Amino acid sequence: MVQNKVLIPPLKALQAFEQVAYFGSVVKAAESLNITTSAISHQIANLEILLNKKLFYRTGRGIVLTGTGEKYLEQISGALHSIGIATNNIIEKQEKETLNIHTSPAFGNLYLLPRIKKFQTLFPELQINFTCSYENVQFNLERVDIDIRHGYFSWKNLNVISIKNEYATVFANPNLIVQHPISHPRDLLKHNLILSQSTLIQWPQWFSYHNVNTLKGLQFLFSFDRSYMSYEAAKQELGFILENSLLAEQYLQKGELTPVFDKEFSMPINAHYIVFPHSHKKYSRVKNFVEWLKEELKNSSFY
Repeated sequence: MVQNKVLIPPLKALQAFEQVAYFGSVVKAAESLNITTSAISHQIANLEILLNKKLFYRTGRGIVLTGTGEKYLEQISGALHSIGIATNNIIEKQEKETLNIHTSPAFGNLYLLPRIKKFQTLFPELQINFTCSYENVQFNLERVDIDIRHGYFSWKNLNVISIKNEYATVFANPNLIVQHPISHPRDLLKHNLILSQSTLIQWPQWFSYHNVNTLKGLQFLFSFDRSYMSYEAAKQELGFILENSLLAEQYLQKGELTPVFDKEFSMPINAHYIVFPHSHKKYSRVKNFVEWLKEELKNSSFY
């Protein structure tokens, strides 16, 4: 009895398809794979011929997956990721097991780094590798076990754990508050404000949430693209910051910063997520780190 042959498209065609789907752009996909745009287009065209289906259509905003394309991407992504992991395991086999963590810079610097010695003490056999950026990693292309992301939730086909009880809160050095007493959000308009560019909630939204008119515009003494710089500036009594309560813990414990208002003047946010592929659940290093981090977050009331 003759069995039907299973068609397996060329790996290059599948990689081209996945990258175009991820970026929504042939140019960016070509840059990611270090090949020409014509090569990308050729691979996509061959794949569509093989499948006898259109995988993309063009819009004013770029290239978008068709319904068939979305289903196909969902079904092949896990397989491509598994191939990448298996290949890396053979090529880069090391004597010491490594845990590769990617994290947003502020979370890595202000929350994770002060605690990581606890985890390392519990699991001394692990080598822990960190990379930091605000970009979301592509698990199938990068050797990353866990990604701690900052942003709005928008990730399908991944295991996502939300960090809870985060608030956008106004902080300042206690000495500054003594010098410039604040009783209502509108009072802040008379004082030096520091802008954190990376936060999900900015000063205009916060003032609007508390019914404070800012039609005349806001002026900022300093503006930083990294949260830890905003915290340090506030610590040095340079002004008032609007920042994430999750990341302020060490400053609060040392008495270097304090909330300016009661909790009623904070805004709830969901800004950080622990993200990893479903296939990574089987790795003890991932399971141990996630359980440890959840316990740390629980102890500080963020889980």
